[in-house]
Amino acid sequence: MTITFITGANKGIGRETARRLIACGHTVLLGARDRERGEEAAAALGARFVPVDVTDDASVAAAAADVAEQRAGSTS
Repeated sequence: MTITFITGANKGIGRETARRLIACGHTVLLGARDRERGEEAAAALGARFVPVDVTDDASVAAAAADVAEQRAGSTS
């Protein structure tokens, strides 16, 4: 199973990329700063929302841990 993490995926090119990858069978983790729009986009697309602000090191570290946890869970 391919797991793909896309930042800025709650709108525009990121959202369309997520939509296409999901259609191809990828598990998509949708990253965005705006929780409400991120959760809405994830629900509409069948993705999982991961809150992330790429300008904040702590936020990026938390998102990376979340992605790693998702990956570990997919192999068990």
